[in-house]
Parts: sequence; structure tokens; C-alpha cells
Amino acid sequence: MRTKNSFINFLANEGSIIVNIILSFITRTVFIYTLGKAYLGVNGLFANVLSVLSLAELGIGTAMIYHMYAPVANNDFVLQRKLMNLYRRLYKIVAAVVAVLGLILVPFLPYLIKEKDAAGIENLTLIYILYLFNTVASYFFSYKRSIINAHQKMYVVTIIDTICTSIQFIVQIVILLVFKNFILYLCIQIAAAILSNVFVSIRADKMYPFLKENKKDLPDEPLKKDIYKNIGAMSLHRFGDIFVNNTDNLIMSAFVGIIIEGVYSNYLLIQTSVYTALNSVFLAVTASVGDLSVKEDKEKLYDVYKMLYFLCFWLFSFSSVCFITLYNPFISFWTQKPDYTFEMPIVLLIVINFYFAGMRRVTLTFRDVLGLYWYDRYKPIFEAVINLVASLILVQKIGISGIFLGTLISTLTTCFWIEPLVTYKYGFKRNVGEYFGRFALYTAFTVAVGGLTYFLATRFEPGGLLEVAIKLLICIIVYNTILIAVFCRTNELQGLWKQAAKILRREHNA
Repeated sequence: MRTKNSFINFLANEGSIIVNIILSFITRTVFIYTLGKAYLGVNGLFANVLSVLSLAELGIGTAMIYHMYAPVANNDFVLQRKLMNLYRRLYKIVAAVVAVLGLILVPFLPYLIKEKDAAGIENLTLIYILYLFNTVASYFFSYKRSIINAHQKMYVVTIIDTICTSIQFIVQIVILLVFKNFILYLCIQIAAAILSNVFVSIRADKMYPFLKENKKDLPDEPLKKDIYKNIGAMSLHRFGDIFVNNTDNLIMSAFVGIIIEGVYSNYLLIQTSVYTALNSVFLAVTASVGDLSVKEDKEKLYDVYKMLYFLCFWLFSFSSVCFITLYNPFISFWTQKPDYTFEMPIVLLIVINFYFAGMRRVTLTFRDVLGLYWYDRYKPIFEAVINLVASLILVQKIGISGIFLGTLISTLTTCFWIEPLVTYKYGFKRNVGEYFGRFALYTAFTVAVGGLTYFLATRFEPGGLLEVAIKLLICIIVYNTILIAVFCRTNELQGLWKQAAKILRREHNA
């Protein structure tokens, strides 16, 4: 059942992501030609400001889902209802806090955007208020998603989201082409987000009717104390994630300019689309891993971890090689604007940060489902401080490259070694040296094969779509041929083949 649910979740996620990527790229293309770099930068800036404000969420969602794995596995509907009641109350408080903090920030908006960049942007305060409203409104319904995900039925949420976002993108494209109006563009985005959360809430109530019973019933005090302890730990992780991932854009806007941020937003769109697609693989198995952690021993859990970590390496390593080779050719073809690309040293830093973030994905998944975030609760504080200080110093010395270099420095000095140490020591009860040995092997392979692939791809530069197609084909053939040849005898790759064959046999028999 775990494998089947993971597979269904994966198919739904990948189908949704493909649709969203196609429509988001079309929408972004229309956006570029109708509104330009300035609004592109504002779009990215305010999205990041509100992401920083979402720090008020404190990681409640992750902590609550962790506590649901056991009652879901044991069919304890009473405890599930109590947890969801607590979840709802906490999110109402979060919504109020975010609304107040967001309004307090309004007078400071001019300091986030250089005066020359803001000259052509109308209704800046109204735009920000719309972003704030969208964020606040989401907290009133989005908590219902957690119980569906905990029951390993994430595909239900995915289908609803896909339908709503598809309609959103189509209407936004029409709005941009006909009216060229950013305010209307945002209103459609808000309406789609609210409708999606409302439909998910209605669906959750139908799937789990016990949610509508006794909405004042809460977990007992010892369990609430444990939950608050985990929320406290997750709040620090949330702090680190938000500051590292979103302050870069704020620094970029303040020190380099919103126009450059608009250029970077195209790289970020591509990177985020690919990361979301790859991350969906691991999101699809998260609930199954949680179920596995409740029912199986540590050895079985570690075997699954090694297999998923190899898959993580394969996906993110290959994607990194493709980014190095294809980023600038694709953006040049896509935008038809030569000033929308960065020089290769900047691109390289963007890709290195993507690789390190991706290679952490599986370790973080296991850390979260095992509830180990208490042990590295102070890590995010050091990560955020190092990132902020390094980025602020380096951006003034070497420009935009300094921002990305600051992120890399903060990752290497904190997350890179602390996260696997906690997961191995407290989760698997094993020596973390095993992890670093694997990471070194996988990274050496990425550098060697990536360098060869890039060298071969640069021999073919006819320009346009043909260049993109040729280089992509080279990446696919060269990288994957060498990877399969090198790792074909490993337990991890053979384990992936067996799982794939098992799923295909089950689907064929069905």
C-alpha cells in the first residue's frame, strides 16, 4: 500500500508540475513582453517579503503532520480530530500575526526598492496589500491539506491545485494581453489560491467526516506540550529557511537593483520549476516514509534512505549539469533578449547552490518524519546570520555574485554537516562518515561528468531552439550513459530498478 500510494502521489505531482511549468512559462513570457523587468522584479520582491513574514507560521505544519503519522497508522480518528482542531486554532493566530506585521511594513516599502527602479511602477502600496491579503487568507483553509497528505492521498490536493492554477494562468494570460494590468493579474492569482484552499477544505471534510465533530476538543496537555516543543524547534528551522532563501532577493533589490532582480527571477523560475518537479518525488513518499518509520526497524529504514539518496543524487546532479549547459542558451532563446542573461561565473554559483540544496532533500525528509528537528534547532540561527553577514559584505565588494557566494558559505558552514550528523546519529544510529563518503563520491562524479558534458555541448552552438535541443540531447545521453555504467552494480540502483519493476507489474495486473 505504501508503494502504491507513493506512486499515485508521484504521478499526480508530476502531471501537475508539467502542466504548471508549461503554463507558467507561457504566462511569464507574456509578462515579460507586456509589463517588463520592473514589474517582474516587484513580483519577486513582494513574494519574498511575504515569505519572510510567513516566519510567523513557525513550522506548525511540519510539526503537526509528524504527530499525525502514528494516529493515522493506528486509525485513531479521535486523536486526528483533536490534532486538526489544534492546528486550526494555531493557524488563525498565525493569520492575525502575519496581517499585523504586514501592515506595519507598509511605510518601509520605499526602502526596499531603489527610487529609479520604482519610477515606472504604479500603485506600489496596493500591490503589496494584495500580496499580503493572499498570504493571510491562505491560513484559514490550508491546514486541511495536512490530514489528506498524512493519509498518503496527496494526489487529491494536487488535482484540485492543478485545476485551479491552470484556470489562473489562462485567465492571467488573457488579462496581460488585453489589459496589461498588474493589479488584475494579482487579483486572479488571489482568487485562484482562495478557491483552491476552499475546495481542498470541502474535500477533506467529505473524506474525513470526523473533522466536523466536536471542534473544541483538543489533545491532552502532555501531547500539546510535546507538540509545542516540536513547533519551537521547527520555528528555528523555519527562521533559517526563510531568511536564507528570501533575504537574498531583498539584498539584491536594495544593493543591486530591482531590474537585476527581474533578470534573476527568470533563472529562479526555471530553477524553482525543476526543483519542484524533483522535490515532488520525495514529497510523494514522505507520508510512506513516516508510516515506515512507525512500523519497521532502523535497518529497513536506512536501506530505503540509501536508495532514495542515490535517486536524489541522480536527479539533482543531472539537473545541475543541464543548468550549467543550458541556462543561458535557453533564456536567450526564450526571452529573445541578450540582456536577460548572466555571465557564466554567476550562473555557476546559482547552480552550485541548487545542487547543495537538492542533495539535502532526502536527509531533511527523514529528519522531519523521524521528528529530529529538536537536535539541530540552533543550526538555522547560525545559518541565517552567516548568510546575511557574508552576503551584505560580499555584495558590496563583488556585486550580485557576492549574494550567491554568501548563501554557499552559510550552507557549507552549517547545513552541509549538521543535518546529516543529526539524522545519522539520532535517526539511524550510524556513523555520519558513511554519508560524507557517499556525498564525496557523488559530487566527484557530478564534477567530472558535468565537465565532460559541458565541453562536448559547447562544440555545438548554432543558436536558437536547435542549440537548446542539441545540448539537451548531449546532456541526456552522455550523463545518463556514464551514470548507469558506473553505478549499475550498486545496491541502490538495483533497488530502484526492482521498485520500478514492482510498480509496473502491479499496475499491469490491475
